[in-house]
Amino acid sequence: MTDQNPEALAPSQLLRIPLELRRDIYRFSLFVSRDPSAEAIYLRRCPNDSKDPPSPLLVANSQIGAEVVDMVQIYPIFLRVTRQGIRFDSLAETCFIAQRHSRDYGKIPHLFIEIQPPHPDRPTNVIDIWRQLRNCRKELCGVPPLQRVSFFFADNEMAAWTQNGKALNLLSYNGDPSVAEAGYNDVTKIMELFARVSAAKASWYMPRGLTPGTTTDRVRDWLHATNDWMMGRVPIDEDFYSEEDEEQAEMQDDWDELRELHLQRDGVRIARDKLDRMTGGGSRNH
Repeated sequence: MTDQNPEALAPSQLLRIPLELRRDIYRFSLFVSRDPSAEAIYLRRCPNDSKDPPSPLLVANSQIGAEVVDMVQIYPIFLRVTRQGIRFDSLAETCFIAQRHSRDYGKIPHLFIEIQPPHPDRPTNVIDIWRQLRNCRKELCGVPPLQRVSFFFADNEMAAWTQNGKALNLLSYNGDPSVAEAGYNDVTKIMELFARVSAAKASWYMPRGLTPGTTTDRVRDWLHATNDWMMGRVPIDEDFYSEEDEEQAEMQDDWDELRELHLQRDGVRIARDKLDRMTGGGSRNH
């Protein structure tokens, strides 16, 4: 694959290439354009009402546009969750045009939810992400059962949902390591949040970077259980956490605020440690 930007090629040049190779170029362009940089995720602030643009391939040429439309007919609709918000990416915007589907979650054939991780130096990011996930969950519960939904714990060049082979434990139980060892962590807590969302087919994917062991096995058990709960194969215990219960939701709000204060202190400690390393340590008055 050439490093040249596919959109920079003139339509006439693209059409000289065999169809199968053109499709490879289209696929490369569509997926590269949908991946945000870490800078965009953690440093830039996107307006709440902004949208990612659809692929310019759609308007490059009538034949190219038709070939792209035909190719993405079976693609899932990608919904990205970051600390900044919930938004459909550029590939999703392209698919909406090609597939002519409503943006109503319940009418999307395959919704693929990508959850970006918190920045390792900014632990309070996880609270922002958690609040966005609570909003997302509320929206999903407000529609008829989803046709098909997949959840993916993403990573990027700056951050991941794992550290040293184990799932992050910033969000759950104030980072109590003994609880993390028991298999409860940020990943399982997010799974638990969506357990009451109904779907004809549900799939959760393990975050990359987990090493084999008891904790990983328990995360996998949570994954299978959450899939079963969402698809109605196994009934959910009535005592299970529910955002629809106003008292539980208010209590969760209070917990979120307490966790945020706790993580703010962690953030200060991380910044202080980085400053010590930069200055050689011990040179600063405490």
